[in-house]
Amino acid sequence: MDLVIPDKHLRKYLDTKATPAELAKYLSLCGPSIERTKKYKDGDSLYQIEITTNRTDSASIYGVAREAGAILPRFGISAKLKSLDTNKILSKYTLRKSVNYLDVVLDKKLCPRFTAVLIENVTVKESPGEIKDLLEKTNLRPINNIVDISNYIMHLIGQPVHTFDYDKIESGRMILRESKKNETVKTLDGKEFELDAGNIVIQGASGDLIDLCGIMGGENSKVDENTKNILLFVQNYNKHYIRKTSMNLGIRSEAAVLFEKGLDSENVLNGIALGIKLIEKTSNGKPRKDILDIYPNPYKGKVVKTDLITLNKIIGIEIPKQDITKYLISLGFKVIWEKDNLEVSVPSFRSEDIDIPEDIAEEVARIYGYHNLPPVLMAGDLPNKVSNADEFAFENKVKQTLKALSGIEVYNLSLTENGDIKLKNPLGADTEYLRSNLQNSLVANINYNTQEKGYIHLFEVANVYIPRKNDLPEERLVLSGIVKESTYRKDKGLVQTLLNELNIDYKEVPEDGKNFKPNQRIAIYSGKILIGEYGNLENSLFEDNNSCFYYSFEMKKLMTAKKIERKYQEINKFPPQVEDITLTVPERTYIGVIIEEIYKVSEFIKAVTLTDVYENKNTFNIKYQSGEKTLEDKEVEEIRNKVMNILSSKFGIKVG
Repeated sequence: MDLVIPDKHLRKYLDTKATPAELAKYLSLCGPSIERTKKYKDGDSLYQIEITTNRTDSASIYGVAREAGAILPRFGISAKLKSLDTNKILSKYTLRKSVNYLDVVLDKKLCPRFTAVLIENVTVKESPGEIKDLLEKTNLRPINNIVDISNYIMHLIGQPVHTFDYDKIESGRMILRESKKNETVKTLDGKEFELDAGNIVIQGASGDLIDLCGIMGGENSKVDENTKNILLFVQNYNKHYIRKTSMNLGIRSEAAVLFEKGLDSENVLNGIALGIKLIEKTSNGKPRKDILDIYPNPYKGKVVKTDLITLNKIIGIEIPKQDITKYLISLGFKVIWEKDNLEVSVPSFRSEDIDIPEDIAEEVARIYGYHNLPPVLMAGDLPNKVSNADEFAFENKVKQTLKALSGIEVYNLSLTENGDIKLKNPLGADTEYLRSNLQNSLVANINYNTQEKGYIHLFEVANVYIPRKNDLPEERLVLSGIVKESTYRKDKGLVQTLLNELNIDYKEVPEDGKNFKPNQRIAIYSGKILIGEYGNLENSLFEDNNSCFYYSFEMKKLMTAKKIERKYQEINKFPPQVEDITLTVPERTYIGVIIEEIYKVSEFIKAVTLTDVYENKNTFNIKYQSGEKTLEDKEVEEIRNKVMNILSSKFGIKVG
């Protein structure tokens, strides 16, 4: 998460004489990373801060001030966190589970804490300078005092706040529930959204949706210049629901980004208190004395137990008990020692990310200063070779070979809109299934790029998921490729080159297969094991009705296939005889079979290559060579005649 905090507003809650440069330097060493400091036009310094996603407690002005109050003293700079004084504000009010101005039906699974208060006779007007100053410096446009206070509080304490026009809430009734499929809601920005089931919404008495909770308020309950009575509304929501809704609808509001990471329910009261104070001050509104506070499961506290030996072992150096105590207390933890055993009470605002002794050690180490830890080279024996290192090396060789053969590697999602294995909690209709093959994805890649003309060769290496009865699916690593705008012979050579580079002993068997054209699929075997296939796919799979060449192999079978033992041979001392022979080949005769037969005729036939094709006439380049002597023309003629007799009798092939 990225945050912008003005120095002027930070110092309202942090008493220190540290310069902006010192704040940026020392916080970055031990806490939130201040990526950049820049001057605003009024001379104020703006801190651009990166907050890690597990630290929503510091995703606010007050949160950063709290961090600075713990960190700066470690560098000899006095710093003290100032109180929000919200308890003093709330002492004038009564928290109640029900109030006479609002009837609430609540699903506590969706909303851990729900607070609200009615503020009457407000005057909607321009915000005071202090509030506008913060909003403008954080790239927000001031709207009016009521709306701006909500944004101000969110930046101040990291707790989203919302306000409704109370008079637009029919009968003062709210039902907080999950949305139903195909329900619609119109948000504050005037956009209308059709919802899936499982979003958190608030329904009014008439059945209309008045709030898309945690994301954005509804247009039909928004505050405008005619508003007289407002409902100040501060809640905490189930983070998983907020995340799902935000991603599905594509709404990344600041409130949604905070809620989806998990917020402190105890901080809700700070939000309601500050809201009451600021709205009363800026609008002359009169808050009701009863505050609605529905909090079914209050925070009971979390305790993490560890000991001095464990902490020092994790950190790598010995840190005295009194220093550990001082560091943890400065961060808001409570500490109890019993000899060398430590019991740490976790404050509510850190309950989302502190769970185990390693978390406590991390807090101690960062305040002590990672930069103060002595650098020590790793000692011990070299680790054993990674068990799957050979698999990675083989996969890399396959990819590099295909890239050398003009291939472009692609990455596709493993989740698709159809398949054999359906997810229980899909993110959307187009990602409901795990894919069981790579062919559909590669065909889709071609169809999505019909504007690309000319030769295209794409390949992908990824897992597919095969269903297993009463068990999790089997994961298989598969290589698949697709070629567009090419010739079958060229594409066949591409696959054969890959197999030869991998030294695989294989044979090709014509077999029909699903989605392949009849008589245009080759199954590839190593021994008796089927390791892959290649051929031309049906035209109907493609939007432009053209065919594409496709190949696919199981990587494990490819890796463990029988290998050809390559031996280096001395260069032959005797020159070869090379000739071209043009043969008329009957239809449906496989060229590969013809070449195999030619090789069988004589040990002196060292190479047979198809060099030209015109209709049913095929020209072969044949190399004759002996390792003992130079072959005479008569000997070559005898071999040639024998070749032609065999090809004529077996296949009906004629010369010319």
